[in-house]
Amino acid sequence: MTAVEPTPGERTPPEVFRFALPGRLEYRDAAKAFVAFICDQLIRDRGFEPDLGHRVISAFVEAFNNAVLHGQSRPGEPTPVEVELAVGDETLTVSVSDEGDGFQPELVPAPDLESLPEGGMGLFIMRSFMDDVQYRRSPQGKNVLVMQKALTKGH
Repeated sequence: MTAVEPTPGERTPPEVFRFALPGRLEYRDAAKAFVAFICDQLIRDRGFEPDLGHRVISAFVEAFNNAVLHGQSRPGEPTPVEVELAVGDETLTVSVSDEGDGFQPELVPAPDLESLPEGGMGLFIMRSFMDDVQYRRSPQGKNVLVMQKALTKGH
């Protein structure tokens, strides 16, 4: 992972949390619990919108699932999924990286919402719940998915 750059307009450097887990689905709930804890703190302590947690957690779980299901470079040998959360004054940034082969998000077809598909909804959910979703390959050859959510005060 790389250092988190402050988002334009941020007054203070973001607080950054990082962890890595083996790329296996049984660790998803542990990762989800940590992201939920951070979101709960933001809602409780800073008064951000109550649905922040639902939106960020839903997007994060899809990103984690994709990293595990599609981002493993050695089948049968889980490689790490790295997670970074950067909490700024106005933006929450969630980055998920893995060691798998790259992909081109623009080539992923939009899901057919009429048929309620079982799979293929990950990018759609991430883009629906987050304000910005970007993908890149790092200089180290890792997939890095970066999602941002503007932090707005609740009513």
